[in-house]
Amino acid sequence: MPTRRVHLKFDQYLWEHGVILDDTYGDSVHKRLDKGLSKYGPDHQFMDYYHTEEGIRYWLDNMPETMSQDRKTDYMRIALGHMVLDEMAYRRPDLNEDDLIKAAYRSFIQRGYHRKYYKALG
Repeated sequence: MPTRRVHLKFDQYLWEHGVILDDTYGDSVHKRLDKGLSKYGPDHQFMDYYHTEEGIRYWLDNMPETMSQDRKTDYMRIALGHMVLDEMAYRRPDLNEDDLIKAAYRSFIQRGYHRKYYKALG
């Protein structure tokens, strides 16, 4: 499983490719997604509700209403990136850090996550 540093490096990669705004810091997103570690262990990505798009949207729906839709969109994309990076690290443990980030980014784009926007549930 990638470390927080690698997740933040992936966020930087997303910013460099125009996927998120330059002033979005995703550490709180990664903290939320890693909360399941203590309950489920390293396989939390397969068991934690917040490792689903619905779970991410639920979490964002409960953020302060004063947070802009652009910021929530960035958080959505960062969370999806977190999940893709976790999945890629699980599927391809042979990759070094830079290749892991590039492979995860390709998967992120192929899934259309760079075009996802935050919209409230229901």
